[in-house]
Amino acid sequence: MSELEYANIARSVVADVLDSQLGEVRRAGELMATAIRDGGVVQAYGTGHSRIVALELAARAGGLASVGMLSVKDLVMFGGADPADILDPTYEREPGLAARIYELARPEAGDLFVIVSNSGINAAIVEMASLVTERGHRLVAITSLNHTRGVTSRTRSGQRLVDLADVVIDNMAPRGDATIQLAGGERIGAVSSLTGVLIAQLLTEATCRALEESGARVPVYVSANTPDGDAHNAGLYSMYGARIRPIEP
Repeated sequence: MSELEYANIARSVVADVLDSQLGEVRRAGELMATAIRDGGVVQAYGTGHSRIVALELAARAGGLASVGMLSVKDLVMFGGADPADILDPTYEREPGLAARIYELARPEAGDLFVIVSNSGINAAIVEMASLVTERGHRLVAITSLNHTRGVTSRTRSGQRLVDLADVVIDNMAPRGDATIQLAGGERIGAVSSLTGVLIAQLLTEATCRALEESGARVPVYVSANTPDGDAHNAGLYSMYGARIRPIEP
Protein backbone atom coordinates (compact mmCIF):
# COMPACT_ATOMS: atom_id res chain seq x y z
CA MET A 1 0.00 0.00 0.00
CA SER A 2 1.84 3.10 -1.21
CA GLU A 3 -0.67 5.62 0.12
CA LEU A 4 -3.75 5.37 2.26
CA GLU A 5 -6.88 5.97 0.21
CA TYR A 6 -8.41 8.37 2.70
CA ALA A 7 -5.62 10.91 2.12
CA ASN A 8 -6.59 11.25 -1.54
CA ILE A 9 -10.29 11.37 -0.71
CA ALA A 10 -9.67 14.08 1.87
CA ARG A 11 -7.81 16.22 -0.66
CA SER A 12 -10.59 15.75 -3.18
CA VAL A 13 -13.52 16.51 -0.90
CA VAL A 14 -11.82 19.59 0.55
CA ALA A 15 -11.21 20.82 -2.99
CA ASP A 16 -14.87 20.19 -3.83
CA VAL A 17 -16.01 22.34 -0.91
CA LEU A 18 -13.61 25.14 -1.81
CA ASP A 19 -14.61 24.99 -5.48
CA SER A 20 -18.36 25.01 -4.94
CA GLN A 21 -19.37 26.39 -1.54
CA LEU A 22 -17.55 29.69 -1.01
CA GLY A 23 -20.45 31.70 -2.39
CA GLU A 24 -22.85 30.19 0.13
CA VAL A 25 -20.27 30.65 2.89
CA ARG A 26 -20.01 34.35 2.07
CA ARG A 27 -23.81 34.69 2.09
CA ALA A 28 -23.97 32.99 5.46
CA GLY A 29 -21.13 35.13 6.80
CA GLU A 30 -23.01 38.30 5.85
CA LEU A 31 -26.11 37.08 7.70
CA MET A 32 -24.04 36.15 10.74
CA ALA A 33 -22.25 39.49 10.74
CA THR A 34 -25.55 41.35 10.48
CA ALA A 35 -26.96 39.44 13.45
CA ILE A 36 -23.86 40.12 15.57
CA ARG A 37 -23.67 43.79 14.52
CA ASP A 38 -27.33 44.23 15.50
CA GLY A 39 -26.76 42.79 18.97
CA GLY A 40 -27.64 39.15 18.33
CA VAL A 41 -25.53 36.06 18.79
CA VAL A 42 -25.06 32.93 16.69
CA GLN A 43 -26.48 29.72 18.14
CA ALA A 44 -24.68 26.63 16.75
CA TYR A 45 -26.50 23.31 17.08
CA GLY A 46 -25.90 19.73 16.05
CA THR A 47 -26.45 16.19 17.26
CA GLY A 48 -24.17 13.15 17.12
CA HIS A 49 -20.87 13.80 15.38
CA SER A 50 -22.25 17.05 13.97
CA ARG A 51 -21.55 18.49 17.42
CA ILE A 52 -17.91 18.56 16.34
CA VAL A 53 -18.74 21.25 13.80
CA ALA A 54 -20.88 23.24 16.25
CA LEU A 55 -18.05 23.09 18.79
CA GLU A 56 -15.57 24.32 16.19
CA LEU A 57 -17.65 27.49 15.89
CA ALA A 58 -18.03 28.13 19.61
CA ALA A 59 -15.73 29.20 22.46
CA ARG A 60 -12.38 28.53 20.85
CA ALA A 61 -9.15 30.46 20.34
CA GLY A 62 -9.38 32.48 17.15
CA GLY A 63 -13.16 32.09 17.11
CA LEU A 64 -16.02 34.51 17.56
CA ALA A 65 -17.05 35.16 21.15
CA SER A 66 -20.59 35.81 19.93
CA VAL A 67 -21.25 32.14 19.13
CA GLY A 68 -22.93 29.77 21.56
CA MET A 69 -23.42 26.02 21.33
CA LEU A 70 -26.65 24.11 21.89
CA SER A 71 -26.85 20.32 22.13
CA VAL A 72 -28.95 17.46 23.47
CA LYS A 73 -26.70 17.22 26.55
CA ASP A 74 -28.05 20.63 27.62
CA LEU A 75 -31.09 18.73 28.87
CA VAL A 76 -28.83 17.13 31.48
CA MET A 77 -26.39 19.97 32.16
CA PHE A 78 -28.94 22.78 32.36
CA GLY A 79 -32.34 21.08 32.46
CA GLY A 80 -31.97 18.46 35.18
CA ALA A 81 -32.66 15.43 32.98
CA ASP A 82 -31.27 12.01 33.93
CA PRO A 83 -28.06 11.34 31.94
CA ALA A 84 -29.42 7.87 31.11
CA ASP A 85 -32.20 9.54 29.14
CA ILE A 86 -29.88 10.84 26.42
CA LEU A 87 -27.43 7.96 26.01
CA ASP A 88 -29.45 6.12 23.37
CA PRO A 89 -27.84 7.07 20.03
CA THR A 90 -31.31 7.10 18.41
CA TYR A 91 -32.57 9.69 20.90
CA GLU A 92 -32.15 12.42 18.28
CA ARG A 93 -35.20 10.93 16.55
CA GLU A 94 -37.39 11.66 19.58
CA PRO A 95 -40.08 14.30 18.90
CA GLY A 96 -40.15 17.25 21.25
CA LEU A 97 -36.42 17.43 22.09
CA ALA A 98 -35.79 20.56 20.07
CA ALA A 99 -38.37 22.67 21.86
CA ARG A 100 -36.92 21.71 25.24
CA ILE A 101 -33.37 22.58 24.13
CA TYR A 102 -34.52 25.86 22.58
CA GLU A 103 -36.39 26.96 25.71
CA LEU A 104 -33.39 26.16 27.93
CA ALA A 105 -31.18 28.37 25.74
CA ARG A 106 -33.62 31.30 25.81
CA PRO A 107 -32.38 32.80 22.52
CA GLU A 108 -33.24 36.40 21.76
CA ALA A 109 -35.17 37.53 18.70
CA GLY A 110 -32.10 38.72 16.80
CA ASP A 111 -30.10 35.53 17.24
CA LEU A 112 -29.14 33.51 14.15
CA PHE A 113 -28.92 29.72 14.15
CA VAL A 114 -26.36 27.49 12.43
CA ILE A 115 -27.70 23.93 12.41
CA VAL A 116 -25.40 21.08 11.40
CA SER A 117 -26.62 17.64 10.30
CA ASN A 118 -25.26 15.33 7.63
CA SER A 119 -28.65 13.76 6.91
CA GLY A 120 -30.90 16.60 8.05
CA ILE A 121 -33.85 14.26 8.62
CA ASN A 122 -34.14 13.51 12.36
CA ALA A 123 -36.66 15.13 14.70
CA ALA A 124 -34.13 16.89 16.93
CA ILE A 125 -32.75 18.69 13.85
CA VAL A 126 -35.84 19.32 11.72
CA GLU A 127 -37.99 20.39 14.64
CA MET A 128 -35.30 22.84 15.78
CA ALA A 129 -35.05 24.25 12.25
CA SER A 130 -38.82 24.61 12.08
CA LEU A 131 -38.99 26.22 15.49
CA VAL A 132 -36.30 28.80 14.86
CA THR A 133 -37.76 29.84 11.51
CA GLU A 134 -41.23 30.13 13.07
CA ARG A 135 -39.72 32.39 15.75
CA GLY A 136 -38.17 34.61 13.07
CA HIS A 137 -34.52 33.60 13.39
CA ARG A 138 -32.34 33.39 10.28
CA LEU A 139 -31.03 29.88 9.68
CA VAL A 140 -27.81 28.59 8.10
CA ALA A 141 -27.66 24.83 7.44
CA ILE A 142 -24.53 22.71 7.02
CA THR A 143 -25.53 19.36 5.56
CA SER A 144 -24.88 16.77 2.86
CA LEU A 145 -27.12 17.41 -0.13
CA ASN A 146 -26.16 14.01 -1.52
CA HIS A 147 -27.38 12.29 1.63
CA THR A 148 -30.44 14.35 2.48
CA ARG A 149 -31.84 14.21 -1.06
CA GLY A 150 -31.51 10.44 -1.10
CA VAL A 151 -33.43 9.63 2.10
CA THR A 152 -36.86 10.27 3.58
CA SER A 153 -37.43 12.60 6.52
CA ARG A 154 -38.15 10.93 9.86
CA THR A 155 -40.50 13.72 10.92
CA ARG A 156 -44.28 13.92 10.68
CA SER A 157 -44.01 17.04 8.52
CA GLY A 158 -41.84 15.28 5.94
CA GLN A 159 -39.50 18.27 5.94
CA ARG A 160 -35.73 18.19 6.05
CA LEU A 161 -33.23 20.73 7.30
CA VAL A 162 -32.57 21.99 3.76
CA ASP A 163 -36.24 22.84 3.31
CA LEU A 164 -36.14 25.41 6.09
CA ALA A 165 -32.77 27.18 5.85
CA ASP A 166 -32.00 30.65 4.48
CA VAL A 167 -28.57 29.44 3.34
CA VAL A 168 -27.51 25.82 2.76
CA ILE A 169 -23.83 24.89 2.74
CA ASP A 170 -23.10 21.44 1.32
CA ASN A 171 -20.38 19.52 3.16
CA MET A 172 -19.98 17.33 0.03
CA ALA A 173 -20.16 14.09 2.02
CA PRO A 174 -21.70 11.07 0.28
CA ARG A 175 -24.86 9.35 1.42
CA GLY A 176 -23.90 7.47 4.58
CA ASP A 177 -20.79 9.64 5.01
CA ALA A 178 -18.25 6.78 4.74
CA THR A 179 -16.19 6.90 1.53
CA ILE A 180 -14.09 3.71 1.39
CA GLN A 181 -15.37 0.18 0.88
CA LEU A 182 -13.29 -2.62 2.36
CA ALA A 183 -13.00 -6.09 0.85
CA GLY A 184 -15.55 -7.48 3.32
CA GLY A 185 -18.13 -4.87 2.39
CA GLU A 186 -17.63 -2.58 5.40
CA ARG A 187 -17.43 1.16 4.73
CA ILE A 188 -15.04 3.53 6.52
CA GLY A 189 -13.58 6.99 5.97
CA ALA A 190 -16.28 9.47 7.00
CA VAL A 191 -15.71 13.01 5.71
CA SER A 192 -18.52 15.18 7.14
CA SER A 193 -16.50 16.18 10.22
CA LEU A 194 -13.46 17.00 8.09
CA THR A 195 -15.33 19.29 5.71
CA GLY A 196 -17.61 20.55 8.46
CA VAL A 197 -14.68 21.90 10.46
CA LEU A 198 -13.32 23.51 7.29
CA ILE A 199 -16.71 25.15 6.69
CA ALA A 200 -16.85 26.34 10.31
CA GLN A 201 -13.51 28.10 9.92
CA LEU A 202 -14.53 29.56 6.56
CA LEU A 203 -17.73 30.88 8.16
CA THR A 204 -15.74 32.44 10.98
CA GLU A 205 -13.47 34.21 8.54
CA ALA A 206 -16.34 35.38 6.32
CA THR A 207 -18.21 36.74 9.34
CA CYS A 208 -15.18 38.50 10.80
CA ARG A 209 -14.28 40.09 7.46
CA ALA A 210 -17.86 41.32 7.01
CA LEU A 211 -17.81 42.82 10.51
CA GLU A 212 -14.43 44.43 9.86
CA GLU A 213 -15.54 45.91 6.54
CA SER A 214 -18.58 47.49 8.20
CA GLY A 215 -16.45 49.08 10.91
CA ALA A 216 -17.99 46.96 13.66
CA ARG A 217 -16.05 45.39 16.50
CA VAL A 218 -14.80 41.86 15.81
CA PRO A 219 -15.21 39.97 19.12
CA VAL A 220 -12.64 37.16 18.90
CA TYR A 221 -11.20 34.98 21.64
CA VAL A 222 -7.47 34.45 22.01
CA SER A 223 -5.90 31.32 23.45
CA ALA A 224 -6.31 31.04 27.21
CA ASN A 225 -2.88 29.40 27.20
CA THR A 226 -1.12 32.67 26.35
CA PRO A 227 -0.04 35.24 28.97
CA ASP A 228 -2.81 37.75 28.24
CA GLY A 229 -5.47 35.27 27.16
CA ASP A 230 -7.54 35.16 30.34
CA ALA A 231 -7.67 38.93 30.69
CA HIS A 232 -8.62 39.45 27.04
CA ASN A 233 -11.33 36.80 27.10
CA ALA A 234 -12.78 37.97 30.42
CA GLY A 235 -13.97 41.16 28.74
CA LEU A 236 -15.77 39.14 26.09
CA TYR A 237 -17.37 36.85 28.68
CA SER A 238 -18.63 39.96 30.45
CA MET A 239 -20.00 41.39 27.20
CA TYR A 240 -22.14 38.36 26.34
CA GLY A 241 -22.82 37.08 29.84
CA ALA A 242 -25.39 34.31 30.13
CA ARG A 243 -26.31 34.55 26.44
CA ILE A 244 -23.33 32.33 25.61
CA ARG A 245 -23.15 29.01 27.45
CA PRO A 246 -19.73 28.02 28.83
CA ILE A 247 -18.18 24.96 27.19
CA GLU A 248 -17.11 22.22 29.59
CA PRO A 249 -13.33 21.47 29.66
